[in-house]
Amino acid sequence: MKPARPPSPGDALRALLLADASPELVRACAEGRLEIVRVGSVAEGIHRLAQERFALVDERLARPRPLEDEIQHRLDAFFHRLKGHSAAGLYDAVMQQVERPLISSALARSGGVRSAAADALGIDRGTLARRMRALGLDET
Repeated sequence: MKPARPPSPGDALRALLLADASPELVRACAEGRLEIVRVGSVAEGIHRLAQERFALVDERLARPRPLEDEIQHRLDAFFHRLKGHSAAGLYDAVMQQVERPLISSALARSGGVRSAAADALGIDRGTLARRMRALGLDET
């Protein structure tokens, strides 16, 4: 991440907040005359932080939760929204949601070299190829 430089007099002071920031935080930013920039995800916020300066940053972006905590939070919210109704196929649905970005990220980091991506993931190339086909990631 680029080191932050202090804002110059002409810079607008901005706050980087997640979309679901508390009303109290939003109100405090407005009272402090900060321009509010909202992001939809921690990943998007971290990306913005690496490129831009902000006077105030949502603590969840400055210190993102461990992945396990984030997944637990999302699953708790999912079950809360079910309001007691049952959910079928949840394991496969969650695994697909996690597996697709995991494989895509490994491929991007390896420059598209599948053997390097498979090594990084700790699986063999054949398994990677099968999972890519199953997820529809093998077209490129």
